[in-house]
Amino acid sequence: MTTASAVDLRRFTKSPILMGLAASYFLVWTWFAIDPVWRPQWWLDNILVFVFVGGLLATYRRFPISEGSYLCIAIFMMFHAVGANMGYSNVPLGAWMSKVFGFARPNVYDRLVHFLFGFLLVYPLHEVLARYSHLQARWLYLLPVDFVLSYSAAYELIEASTAWTLPPDAYDPFVGLQGDIWDGYRDMLCAVSGAAVTMTLVWVRRRFR
Repeated sequence: MTTASAVDLRRFTKSPILMGLAASYFLVWTWFAIDPVWRPQWWLDNILVFVFVGGLLATYRRFPISEGSYLCIAIFMMFHAVGANMGYSNVPLGAWMSKVFGFARPNVYDRLVHFLFGFLLVYPLHEVLARYSHLQARWLYLLPVDFVLSYSAAYELIEASTAWTLPPDAYDPFVGLQGDIWDGYRDMLCAVSGAAVTMTLVWVRRRFR
């Protein structure tokens, strides 16, 4: 599997890994697009998915990245597909985690996905900067973490502004507050923590390789 440090990248048609990832994500997304708990929320959760996937397809030939980065993206998108179908506050995995680890929050699936947003997507961001910018040294590790925090904050603003247009009884289920008035801030903390963990691991690996 190619990674961010690979010199040559395999094209889609010549990479069984990329074709397998595309097929796997398509199947998972299709399965969880069927009969969601609340279709309007599913559409809202997938608007950014359509934009993001469309952007990946549009820029693939000009700005390709490694199989490792596309794997990170696919894993995150699959977790998101599950949350969009069931509602982030209803996914059984999140309730199980809360019970096993003793979290006060009834369901932590949304926290998990925010953490994975930073943990998984910061690596492709790092690779894009490493391949297609003139940045060097510490900026290749610091800026991806900053980008994750910025994107996470922007998402929270979009989510809140969208929720304000919903009926009062739909606001909390859509945002997934679960009674936590600091939900947005903690979501951002999860995302930036995940990003920091990944970039630290990448830096340590390359520093002592």
